[in-house]
Amino acid sequence: MSKPVLLPAMYAIVVLGFSSTAYADQKSATPDPEFDELLSLDIADLSVTSVSKRAQKLSDTAAAVYVITQEDIRRSGATSIPEALRLAPGVQVAKLGSNRWAISARGFNNALANKLLVLIDGRTIYTPVFSGTYWDDQSTLIEDIDRIEVIRGPGASLYGSNAVNGVINVITKTAEETQGNLASLTGSYHGGLVEGRHGGQLGSNAFYRAYATYLEAGKTENPNHSSNFDQWNRARTGFRVDTKRIQNNSYTLQGDFYTGDQQGQVNEALPVTPFSQTVRTVNDSVGGNILGRWTRYLDHGDQLMLQGYVDHYTRLDETVDQHVTTADMQLQHTISYNERNNVIWGGGGRYYNTLIANSYSAAVYQKQNTHYILNTFAQDEYAVIPNNLFLTLGSKFEYYDLSGLQVEPSARLSWHPTQNQTLWGAISRAVRTPSIYEEDVNLVGLTNPGAPPTELRLVGNERQKSEQLIAYELGHRIQPMRNLSFDTALFYNDYSNLQTIGLPSPIFLGPNGNNVQDYQYNNLGKAHTYGLELAANWNVTSSWRLAGSYTHTKLVLNTDGMVTGNYKAAERQTPQNQFGLQSYYSVSEDVHWDNMLYYTGALTTPVNPYWRYDSRVAWLAMPGLEFALIGRNLLDHHHPEFTSVPQAEIARSFIGQVLWKF
Repeated sequence: MSKPVLLPAMYAIVVLGFSSTAYADQKSATPDPEFDELLSLDIADLSVTSVSKRAQKLSDTAAAVYVITQEDIRRSGATSIPEALRLAPGVQVAKLGSNRWAISARGFNNALANKLLVLIDGRTIYTPVFSGTYWDDQSTLIEDIDRIEVIRGPGASLYGSNAVNGVINVITKTAEETQGNLASLTGSYHGGLVEGRHGGQLGSNAFYRAYATYLEAGKTENPNHSSNFDQWNRARTGFRVDTKRIQNNSYTLQGDFYTGDQQGQVNEALPVTPFSQTVRTVNDSVGGNILGRWTRYLDHGDQLMLQGYVDHYTRLDETVDQHVTTADMQLQHTISYNERNNVIWGGGGRYYNTLIANSYSAAVYQKQNTHYILNTFAQDEYAVIPNNLFLTLGSKFEYYDLSGLQVEPSARLSWHPTQNQTLWGAISRAVRTPSIYEEDVNLVGLTNPGAPPTELRLVGNERQKSEQLIAYELGHRIQPMRNLSFDTALFYNDYSNLQTIGLPSPIFLGPNGNNVQDYQYNNLGKAHTYGLELAANWNVTSSWRLAGSYTHTKLVLNTDGMVTGNYKAAERQTPQNQFGLQSYYSVSEDVHWDNMLYYTGALTTPVNPYWRYDSRVAWLAMPGLEFALIGRNLLDHHHPEFTSVPQAEIARSFIGQVLWKF
């Protein structure tokens, strides 16, 4: 028996054997009041909605899903969504500078990571320009986040294209849950964050909240200890209104608006001598969105939901200006036909309008683009053996005017051999659709001096195909004791049609008298990844909880008949080993001491393996008033977390925080 088969087999024998005895002891034992409160913190008992678009126990789901709760976020000291995502197993979070992050799951991480779909309250924040997420523009008042549900692995059968390696769903609290006032001040030598929120009631059935935040962050340094000039600021405000059920209907209306700027440095190509220059940039960002949701509660627990939103952002920088508007409408119907079938189906459409202003170093041929996506989906969870064996079949059907029809099916099976454990498996197909840049861009990345000089250009391909993934997953969850749970996932991903850069064209004379050599996007890449993800949650005592995770990921790229170049470098941008350990300790009812330890394996030079240790001490001075001191990167004065241009060293920092709820 080979090692890949032997290790899961040994795991199954040990854990299943342990489960049968431990759970029998548990059922016969008298419940211990010391752990009654702790069970509410147990991951296995949490409810999630992202896996099947309906509420279900996390322990019953047939997917690799992890929930970051509000308590986890607050006690970790995270002040942004990217920092909070460090808590999830299988997710790689790397800071590239003061205002840039690289975030992905199960490989293919980089500054423009394009295989992870991110949503905030059902609104996708995936940009069609480069297929990815501008993390510096995505935030909300951190205390208003109810939970972050992180799915590792494809979710395309419900969420559609671009939900390839995972789905991150940020879910905020309802307005009813945020009544009263909140003021927060967070500050350090590197900058500060001010937050405020007021929640109130509109009549007897409606609630509202309004919030405002302002962030200012300092610059990072490069390995030579000179400045990267990447300081930034962001002002954000928003509101949310929710109603209770009014004649079996409920309504939500929410919106956000932000403005700010990010500074930085870029190496800009020039058509004349000196042919390139490093310039400091100021990227101005302005954006906003408004979302409405109507839910109709039907008989037998069925629901009908209609949601629509409009989102717009503008980013102005040295090389390219973007104006992107998205309009989206979705209908969803949840039906329980009988005791064995839970069906969800729906459909909708999305409209994109993009206006891009060109420069010499970055341009598109069609400055204004209009694109649309039409979709429909259906999924049925069938109880083969009620309360024991479940089969889930579903697919999404999308028509995107850039890439045509896409079919994204999924089959999932979950088995509950005992009431304290779940075994599950899944086979899924997902796609990443081409971005506007891949189809239509003209990038001048480098100019070689000569007589005449030669421009090296990267150009789009209007025949660019969608990247494809076939994913195979196995998972196991078990709660062998009332205060201990384990979650394991194995995966194998097979990719095809990956974006690559073709061989150079013959040199020709360009319009400005320079020699030109083109490189064009194509889809010659193939790859596979495989790995193991382990997570554990242990309530050691009534005042101490431990959460730990280990991830092993291996990425293998097939470069047969290709020039490897930057494509092969993606293997070295995925750490093979990651480790995380969080300790949440209540010294007393008023004092908390929480510690986070992370390990990341080696990446592309100069990123060596590194440990990151964060610590937070908080004191509840009086009901509603908390003071906290947070230390980040305490093991090292500074180190890089990812290869970037310019290279950034992430420094040790100490942060003070005051939170007042009144």
